[in-house]
Parts: sequence; C-alpha cells; structure tokens
Amino acid sequence: MKVSFLAMNAYEGPAPGIEIWPAFPESCDPAVASQSIQHALDLSVHAEQLGFDWVSVSEHHYAPYMMTPNPVVFAGALTQVLKKARIALLGPLVPLVNPVRLAEELSMLDALSGGRLEVLFLRGTPNEHKTYDTKTSDTRGMTQEGIDLVLKAWTEPQPFSWEGEHYQFSKIAVWPRPLQKPHPNVYGSGNSEESVLFAAQRGMGIAFSFAPPDVVKKWVQLFHDEAKKCGWQPGPEHVIYRGIAFAGDSDDDAMAQMGAYFGQKAEEQALFQSQAMGGPPVVPLISEPYFVGGPSTLIERFQVLRDCGVGVVDMAFGVGTHEQKMASMKTFAEQVLPSVHKM
Repeated sequence: MKVSFLAMNAYEGPAPGIEIWPAFPESCDPAVASQSIQHALDLSVHAEQLGFDWVSVSEHHYAPYMMTPNPVVFAGALTQVLKKARIALLGPLVPLVNPVRLAEELSMLDALSGGRLEVLFLRGTPNEHKTYDTKTSDTRGMTQEGIDLVLKAWTEPQPFSWEGEHYQFSKIAVWPRPLQKPHPNVYGSGNSEESVLFAAQRGMGIAFSFAPPDVVKKWVQLFHDEAKKCGWQPGPEHVIYRGIAFAGDSDDDAMAQMGAYFGQKAEEQALFQSQAMGGPPVVPLISEPYFVGGPSTLIERFQVLRDCGVGVVDMAFGVGTHEQKMASMKTFAEQVLPSVHKM
C-alpha cells in the first residue's frame, strides 16, 4: 500500500468553525494565514523526508479549515520543494472552473513536477457550488463532461472544437502536453453508484473520503465488476481512501491528545463566534476519526482497508499544533509506515 499526506493548509488562528460558511473575511489575519501556508509546506517536506509516497492538496473555498481555493497554485509550490513524492490534486472541482484551462494548468504541473502528478476530479459539495453561483442541478453533468473534455485535450494531437451540453469551445490546443503518457493517473469519486460506474467506464480510479469500510468494500466490488465489463482490471492502486489521522504512542495517548485539541478548538470557536461574529456559541460534534490510535490499532485499520481493495491512503493530520502534527507524523512513519508499505 501507498500512503499520502494531505496538506490541509488550515488557518492556525482563531476562526469560525466548520459549520460556518462562508467565513467572514474580516476573521482572517493575513500574517497568520501566511504563516499557516508556510507550515503546510513544511509539513509536506517533512512527509517526503519521512517516506510518505504522495503529498496531496484539495480545493475548498471561503473557509479557514482549508485555505486552498486553487490547488494548482499550491501544487506548483510543492513541485519546487518536493523531489521524490508524487503530487496529487484530490482534487480540483470541475464545475467551478474552465475545463480547458484546467487541462492546460495540469499539463504544466506535470511538466514542473517531472511527471509526478496524480489527479482526482471532483464535483464538490453543495456549499462549494455556491462559491460562484453554479447551479447544483448542473454539476454532475458538468463534472462528467468536463472530465471527458480534459482527457481529450490531453491526448488529441490536433486542434479540435467541442460542442457539448455544458461546454462549447471553437478551438482547443493544449500546450504543453502532459509529460506522463498518455496523461497523469486520473481518479473520480467513489461516493455514489453513478460515479463509480462512470469511473470504471472511463478507465479511471475511484476515491473515498471518511466512508465506513463496509461501504468502501461494496463500491469497490461494483467498480471491479463494471471495469470487467469494459475490458480492464483495476488494481489496488486504482482505489484511494482519505481519513483524519493522529498517531500516538498508544490508543489512550492518541485519544487523549485528540480530545484535548478538539475540546480546546471547540471552546476557541465558540468564544470567537459569540464575541467576534455576534452569534451563539456553537460547539461542533466530533466523531472518532478512522486513523487515530497507537501503532497496532493503525496497522489493523490499514489491513481492513487493504482487504476492501484500497491501495492508496490519503491521511489528513489535522489534529494538534504544528509541533504535534510533526511529532505524530514521525511516530506514524517510524512505527506504522514500514508495515503498511509491505501490505
């Protein structure tokens, strides 16, 4: 199995909780935001040095928990500080961008990285669709047509036009072409039957976020069945799973540190929202993340996912201070990662 580090790029100062969207821009201290972004880059380099296989970035808007409105920009910075790890966009939100521009930018990234790019194309959540007033009812069709358009733009040797339901272009001729042939590895959502079938029919991989293992196993089986009908056989490398992570010396240690951190953050957010925003103190509900525990527990949880057909795990080390995250990643790399790499 391979392991990816999610560069969450979260704002490290007092800010509204995840349940507040959009977060008021006045809540952002630019100096804190700048330091937070630098910390995300530092954690990414730390991940590569510890032996993580990938470093990933994701697109989100109007929120402090992931300050990456354009993952291509962040990935471009990663190409200059990471020398071995693959760089994964998990992913750009297709309905929010021009798909031809996306094809161009991703081709440029593949060249900048020396052919280390991985791409998960996503539809996004309903609140993300509000960012640019995109009609939610159109986003599934926009995503699927946009993916087809990007793939054609990457592989078509001659200029071409496109007349689709959602996109129309008189001339498309992407420069540079992707360094990887025929193009970077591509994934789609695995969170619905229609998405799974679409990915299998296009020869793409699939990805899950925070889903229970039994659900993952069911959708992976559907993925394999549909791929077989289409004449190809996916491997574990075609299935990505994302989860929140914190590695401690033991289960009790990990849970205690996570509980203390989330308890403190909940208090900070409640106070911030009541004082700075004039709203009621809201304490978010926190469920137990999948990858929290001591080494033996984490190894067991990777084994469960491996048995479900997962080959790449994207880990969001979102618990603790910058120093706690560095230490947790080091514990994971020393006591868990060698076993995972052998699976």
